[in-house]
Amino acid sequence: MSASTPATFDLAAALYRHAGSDPAGAGPPGSRDLTSFCSGPVSITATCPCYWKVGVVGDAPGLSLDATLVLAKRQPAGTTEAVLNAAAATLSRVSVSRAKIVPAPGTQESFLFESRTTIIKDAVTVVATAALRGGTGADNMGRCLTYLLMPFRKVEATCPMLDISYGNTGGRPVRTLSRAAASVAPPAAMDDFLTEEEVLDQRQPAAMRDGNAAVAPVSRSFDRVVGGTPLTDPDTRRWVVKLYKSDGGRYRFACTGSVIGRRHVLTAAHCRMTAGTIVAFLPPPGRGTPLVEVVAATNHPAYADATNENDVAVLRLGSDAPGWPRVNSTELPPVIINRSPMVPLDGSGVRSSGYGVITEGYSLGSGVARSVDTRVVAPAKCEAIYGRIQASTARQLSDGHSPALMICSGVPKGDCDTCQGDSGGPLYQRATVGLPGGVLRNLSVIVGVTSWGVGCARPGVPGVYARVSAYADWITTIVSA
Repeated sequence: MSASTPATFDLAAALYRHAGSDPAGAGPPGSRDLTSFCSGPVSITATCPCYWKVGVVGDAPGLSLDATLVLAKRQPAGTTEAVLNAAAATLSRVSVSRAKIVPAPGTQESFLFESRTTIIKDAVTVVATAALRGGTGADNMGRCLTYLLMPFRKVEATCPMLDISYGNTGGRPVRTLSRAAASVAPPAAMDDFLTEEEVLDQRQPAAMRDGNAAVAPVSRSFDRVVGGTPLTDPDTRRWVVKLYKSDGGRYRFACTGSVIGRRHVLTAAHCRMTAGTIVAFLPPPGRGTPLVEVVAATNHPAYADATNENDVAVLRLGSDAPGWPRVNSTELPPVIINRSPMVPLDGSGVRSSGYGVITEGYSLGSGVARSVDTRVVAPAKCEAIYGRIQASTARQLSDGHSPALMICSGVPKGDCDTCQGDSGGPLYQRATVGLPGGVLRNLSVIVGVTSWGVGCARPGVPGVYARVSAYADWITTIVSA
């Protein structure tokens, strides 16, 4: 292929590739991972509504960037002239022309350009093409020094809601549980992952949900629920919280957490929370956001950053969590931690909640609580998936997956997952607890803590969560201290 010929990839085709040719679910080069940008223009085609953003990073000076979006020659059937004209105006407005790739902040050796994030709302097919000006991006020895990241993909549809009852077997109803249900092993599960048909047929378009190569495993700090819906359940809104960390005198959103006691929050160790962290609670209607300061943070003593093992932490609050049952109250808390190693079952429905971004590689939507349902992937299947993905380090990604300490969950076609900013948030199921007098009460049971993954919501690549049952005794010890 000549340097002047655009390397064109069809996004829709890429999303349906077999795992053997794209095990990391990365899609077209440059769409999710950095790709070398020294062999001429790169083009990606997508059918919108879609996200678009372009960035260039490298060590070659004197370069500038053109990134143009134009209507493809073939458009979806029934597209009107009015829609095409409106879309053409939008594409012209968001295209980038002669943008200088300038020294990155704090350095004179690395160069950077990053465009604004855009959602193209019109239902049209678009070709995005990026090209360098002022050089090839390589040095005099022909070594490529410049890399492109151009996320350009269809807005994810809203994912289907699943049966997330405690101990569910993948869609079958389960019995009402006693108050001690968390220690009871439920029946064996069906080993079935969510089918492609469920993903494609049961979701509804949600273009404006909020209205407004080699890879490395990444934590999901500053990463958000993809394909999800706003978190509206009143009970869950009481305990899914947002964590702010001090950064240069300012507080910045860092991770998600789960209130598990009157004075305690469960989160991920890789979030590296400290005393002074601010916990923000979702406000009741018409009220301001309640804020509580963290006075102590305890990471699991065996947390290993290199392998993501034991990725749990407990934060102690300086005052009571708003709305939590008082001391000696007979009221049940809205959430408990799971103690049964048999739960969740392979193939069972689970729900995750968090405040992260709504799609990989974007800052869109960060800070708004959302939830999404996925299915638990059998450990052997998860091990095989991550074993096929080429890591940027010497070790295999599957080496970082420990079934006794982790849970994998997702959907085969992608589009439903946690992402940056959801780190530390809950993976949970719902239990019906029988109380004296025949009274039934619903509560949530946290089975996992959002930990790591490759990208977000990629086809065939599940997210990975810390298995709470493996840490239940340690968590209890910290909370009781």
